[in-house]
Amino acid sequence: MDKEKQRPGKIIPSEAAPLRNLIVTMTVMCYLACLAIGALVLINRAVDGWTRGLSREVTVQVRQIQKLDMEAELQKAITLLQATSGVASAEALPREVGLKLLEPWLGNTNLEELPIPRLIRVTIDENHQPDFEALDKNLKDTVKGASLDTHRRWEAELTRMAHTLSLLSYVILALICASAIAMVIFAARSVLDANREVVDVLHLVGAQDGYIARQIDRRFMVSGLTAGVIGIALALLTFLGLGLSGNVENNSVAAASYSLLYAPAGTGYLSYIALLMVPFVATGIALLSARLTLMRMLKTTS
Repeated sequence: MDKEKQRPGKIIPSEAAPLRNLIVTMTVMCYLACLAIGALVLINRAVDGWTRGLSREVTVQVRQIQKLDMEAELQKAITLLQATSGVASAEALPREVGLKLLEPWLGNTNLEELPIPRLIRVTIDENHQPDFEALDKNLKDTVKGASLDTHRRWEAELTRMAHTLSLLSYVILALICASAIAMVIFAARSVLDANREVVDVLHLVGAQDGYIARQIDRRFMVSGLTAGVIGIALALLTFLGLGLSGNVENNSVAAASYSLLYAPAGTGYLSYIALLMVPFVATGIALLSARLTLMRMLKTTS
């Protein structure tokens, strides 16, 4: 008992105010970092799914022309498509589908009187795609008012949007890391200033700067790990709450959040690894920033 009572206390107590403040602020930063990583994963998944869907299908449009037998032209287009190498199937969509597509812009009043083009959904063999330029030319030569839409323009727009959002997510992560480094440096300076007398006594008894820094930066390592674990736990609870708050069968925020936690095998491990890396990255930032700051300050005061 006497030995335990005489055991020297730690240089930096765990209840030191700068360390408590550091844990709180880094927890918030880790939480925001997890949300940014989740958003980045969802953006990449969504765009990959959209572009994959666009590459599997193309659309043939047959415009209405006066004195044109629309059904006959549709049948000619379908026959031509089915005979084209690389086309898996071709299906004429009901006229109501075209009306539904116009409703968001024109409303649903008197649309029946408009010359709505008829659409043909064409499924492509991904392993053996047709020559789209030749197919478009054959359609125009064979079917009156026909044209081919390969959705390439929409795919390019989606890819450009995804790159922009991904870049924004990376910028947010970089800003979070920079803010965390600044907070650790400030906390390290505050801790050293608050315990200046203890550090001076250690110098007097012959303690080296490296020894003092090692005793202090352990606290920062524990603080960073604690903040990272709490931050990722809060983020996972947020994703779980969003996933349970809506219908996961629809393409909604709830479904997206649910997919982060329950992704199919082989597709979600990267997102799990990215989220689980947050505590270790936070610990590394806290440890490295604190060590460099403390060593610099100790050299100027020794």
